[in-house]
Amino acid sequence: MDVLGWVRSMVGIRNRRSQPNVPQVNGSPTDPEMQSALDRLQEMIRPAVFGKIGGERPQKDNRAASWWGGNFLGLEGETVPICEKSGRPMHPLVQIRVDELPETPDALSKLALLNIWIDLQDIPLNEAENGNGFAVRTYPSIADLVPIGPGYRESVDLPTFPVTWSANVLEQPSWDDIAFEIPASVARSNNAEWFFKSQYATETNKHRGTSPVKLGGWPTWIQGENWPADGEFCFQIDSTDKGRFYVGDSGSIYLFRTSTGWASRSDFY
Repeated sequence: MDVLGWVRSMVGIRNRRSQPNVPQVNGSPTDPEMQSALDRLQEMIRPAVFGKIGGERPQKDNRAASWWGGNFLGLEGETVPICEKSGRPMHPLVQIRVDELPETPDALSKLALLNIWIDLQDIPLNEAENGNGFAVRTYPSIADLVPIGPGYRESVDLPTFPVTWSANVLEQPSWDDIAFEIPASVARSNNAEWFFKSQYATETNKHRGTSPVKLGGWPTWIQGENWPADGEFCFQIDSTDKGRFYVGDSGSIYLFRTSTGWASRSDFY
C-alpha cells in the first residue's frame, strides 16, 4: 500500500469506529462524484496568514510589535501568568500585533494585540484550557500597555525574534477534515492527487518549515483530527529549531476559541 493509501485507510478505520454505518464502496468514482468532491474542497478553503521568525533587523526597544520569545506588553499591574496546574511562571511565546497582519482573521477583528504564554515544561500541552499550561491574553488597544516579562534576549529559554507576516494563503483542510465531507467512492479511491497535489496544498507547503506561526486556515493534523467541542480554530504553532521550541517529534500546538474561552490541542509524530 502506498503512503496515500495508508493515510486514507487509517482515516477510514478511525471514522468507522465512530460512524459504523459508513458504506463500503467498490469501483472508481463517477465524474459527478469527483466533481462533488472538488466543489466541496473549494467550499472549505480558508485564508491563512503565516508568521516567520527573524530575517530582519529587530527593533529591540519596540515592544509594540509582533514578537517570538519575549518583548511582550501587558496592562499596568498585570504580572507574568502562573500555570494553574503546575504553579510555574509561564514563558512568552508569541505576541501578535493585529494591524501588522496582511489580513485579519475574524477571531482577531476586535483586537489590537494578542499574547500567547506557555509553560515550557508542560509541552506537548494536549487538551488544556486557558490558564493550564498556556495563557492567551488579548487587548483591544495598544495604548497604555507596558512591558511585561523578559525583554529582548533577556531569557535563556527561548530566543527573541521579530515575527514578520506573509500575504494570506488560501488553505485547504486536512484529509481528516474533508474525508467524510465528500462521496465515499472518492475518499476510498486510489487517486488522491486532486487533493494532496492541489494548488492549495502546494502553496501551503511553501511555508511549512520556515513559518512556525499560522493564523486562520485549518489545523495541519499529523495523527488525526481532534477538535474541541464547538471550537473555532485560530492559531497553529509548529516546532522550530530556530525558535528552540519543540512539541514532541516535529509536532504542533493548535489553539481554538470555544464558547467558554480558549482550548489547546497538540499533535506530533
